[in-house]
Amino acid sequence: MRVIAPLLAVLILAAVPATADPRVRGLRVSVDGRRVLVDFQLEDAFDEETAERVGTGLPTTFVYELELLRDRKRWFDRPLDSATVQVVALFDAVSREYLVNYKLNGKLIESRMVRDLDELRHAMTRFDDIPAFDLEPLPRRWRLLVKVRALLGPKTWLGIIPTRVSTDWNESHKFMAPEELMPPR
Repeated sequence: MRVIAPLLAVLILAAVPATADPRVRGLRVSVDGRRVLVDFQLEDAFDEETAERVGTGLPTTFVYELELLRDRKRWFDRPLDSATVQVVALFDAVSREYLVNYKLNGKLIESRMVRDLDELRHAMTRFDDIPAFDLEPLPRRWRLLVKVRALLGPKTWLGIIPTRVSTDWNESHKFMAPEELMPPR
């Protein structure tokens, strides 16, 4: 009996494929007037299972959660605002193209057609200059930061146990709001 439990554990671990965990990388923030623009990319998330799901014609969605926070030293950062970016991909079997819809906080902001799987992977995982937040006048000169994580659709563990895949939060560098949003001195 002592041999069976370790042998069973080794067989279970061998059945689980060794894949890299999805993660958000390259998070950059810039401020354009009152708008906070965010750039980032998702790595190791668009796997063979995701490609097969899109190929069946089922809508496939990646959800990105973004948070704007006030940076506080030696204490928890204070949330100021949040945003959600949804990317939904649909395969059109007749034209052999993929329709990709982008929604920011539930509102459609862009739709585009892509022709192959590499373009689709790029369209669903790389973002430049997303106008994620509008800065309001701030009471003081606060340091701000943005956090991003991705929620990826359901997966199965060991082929039978449903799980939901998400990435860890990725934090941007600290930044300050423009001077025109600060109170007069």
